[in-house]
Amino acid sequence: MNYSVIVPLYNEEKNVKLLNKGLIDSLSRIIKNKACEFELIYVDDGSKDKTFDELKKLNSNNVSTLIVKHRINLSQSAALNTGINLSNYNNLIILDGDLQNDPEDLEKMISEYEKGTDMLIGWRRNRKDSFFTKTLPSIIANYLVRLFSKSKVHDHGCAFKIVKKDSIDEVTNWGDFHRLLAARLANNGYKVTEVEVKHNPRVYGKSNYGFSRIFKVVIDLIYLNFFKSSKRQTIYFFGLFSFVSILASIVAFCIMLYIKYILGRSFILTPLPLLVVFFLIAGLIFLFIGILAQLIINQQMPKGNDLSFIKEKIHFKLK
Repeated sequence: MNYSVIVPLYNEEKNVKLLNKGLIDSLSRIIKNKACEFELIYVDDGSKDKTFDELKKLNSNNVSTLIVKHRINLSQSAALNTGINLSNYNNLIILDGDLQNDPEDLEKMISEYEKGTDMLIGWRRNRKDSFFTKTLPSIIANYLVRLFSKSKVHDHGCAFKIVKKDSIDEVTNWGDFHRLLAARLANNGYKVTEVEVKHNPRVYGKSNYGFSRIFKVVIDLIYLNFFKSSKRQTIYFFGLFSFVSILASIVAFCIMLYIKYILGRSFILTPLPLLVVFFLIAGLIFLFIGILAQLIINQQMPKGNDLSFIKEKIHFKLK
């Protein structure tokens, strides 16, 4: 089997050199032990630091290396899409550029993947992140995904994956597809397996994820059960209003219960019943407006692989 290794990066200038060395060392060992080919694809998603300058220094790699820069910051999924569209092989290895995924796990993951599966995803059983800002939101999000999808994977948020390119189609690739890729493939009948991987503490740079991930996972899960062919972020814009409105409805309802059963007073003369109904209806309206807007945008999107947002592309071929 041959593999395309895709790494999205955003403001990771201090990690580029170390990450590339780790990948090249691991890939070189694998190539010595088995007959296979690799290509490296680094996608700089509009970094504001010197990430792309550091990528330009990788011209001595002994593995074919393609570096790409987006004109603006789009999203991690958009960066992955660029890498997927430019890849030459059907087997895709995906990992983050922050050095928390350990390249030394590559050999183990490839061996497990080649036993026969459509997607292999890492399981960061011993995470090296802040519990309250990263690990706890991940636990909640993973529980919700397992509850409302066919996937039984422990760690849907792990960026370290190997997946068949032809399994990622328009039914799978919408929104921030990287977050729930395992669940989407499982829902579509593909075989998804997992393997434990190491997880390193972040040394350089900072993460852009936290409790907001739970909100997007909830919206993704709702959308997953309606339509499956969108590629933009409109659903999250209206979904935010929907989420806040429904949350306000729940809070108002809890206050009603508190007044009734704790304080022993009637809430009939308060505006709370009206607020509960108002916020609930408003939340549902915002949700369905988001879904309809998403479908309209999807119909107006150009077909095929749109790579017009690429600012620069350099290919370091083997000599």
